[in-house]
Amino acid sequence: MNKIKIISALIFVLSVILALYSKHIAEENDASLTLLKAINEQKAFTQEISKNIFYIYNNKHASTQQLDASIKSFVANVNKKEEILEDLDNADIRDQIQKIIVLWNRFYLLVQKFRDVSRVHNGYTNIILQKLVNQIYNANLDLIVAFDRLITMHKQYFDKSKKKNRIIQITLFVTLLLLLVYLFTQLKGLLGFIQKFLKTSKSIIKKSTVKGVQPIETEGNVQDVSEAANDFNFLVQNINESITYAEKSIQGSVDALEDVEEKIENLIELIAAMQTSENIDKELLKKEDVLIETLDELSLSSNKLKSLKKDISLLI
Repeated sequence: MNKIKIISALIFVLSVILALYSKHIAEENDASLTLLKAINEQKAFTQEISKNIFYIYNNKHASTQQLDASIKSFVANVNKKEEILEDLDNADIRDQIQKIIVLWNRFYLLVQKFRDVSRVHNGYTNIILQKLVNQIYNANLDLIVAFDRLITMHKQYFDKSKKKNRIIQITLFVTLLLLLVYLFTQLKGLLGFIQKFLKTSKSIIKKSTVKGVQPIETEGNVQDVSEAANDFNFLVQNINESITYAEKSIQGSVDALEDVEEKIENLIELIAAMQTSENIDKELLKKEDVLIETLDELSLSSNKLKSLKKDISLLI
């Protein structure tokens, strides 16, 4: 029984661990998707900023509203980077994000410089703006390459983490399944013994006899069940042996009583033959009466013992 308790406790603990680990995997997947979404958004914002720069460069009186909105969105995502990276445990990805932030700062300074220069109109404005546009274009390419590398690193990390999590989940699940199968085999033997025991007990109570009671055979190697079955079988065997011994003892007593009865009857016949009508011994008559009374008692006792033997013989 202790073994079944230990296995049950292990199954409970493994079930809790599997549930908690599945929850951890779900949270990790959410964090990974959030990071991937943020990377793609940042990449899209960078490209959008570059497009707005080129558009403003080619259209001197174009509004900078869209450019300002893209810059604001990019900065907002950068400010949330610690929140996004909170559940991510990968140093390479963190380092790559720091490199992207450095590139972005350089890119942002160029954009700000472009915005400042575009407000000034003199003979050198176009030359400076053209140079800044080229620098912004190159900085944008560097950012795109860095973002693509980050996406590749994220995919590798996610695939590796996914594979590791799958192996751990399968290991936990298989272990849990094996424990359940083992527990089932243990409980099967226990339930089988309980069913047989209840059936036998019900039969004994209903028939008020142990007649026909067979030893309980156990299936499997459950130690506690085997011990209980052995104890029950030993009890049945002792009952059968006790009843058999009682029958023999009663039969011996009956035989002894019948032998005594026979001898007393012979003695009474002898006393009767010794007496004549002319010569009657009163003391002898008293003794004869006592013998007759004793003979009746012995006959009654013999009949009771025979009845008891019959009742006992019905028990097995």
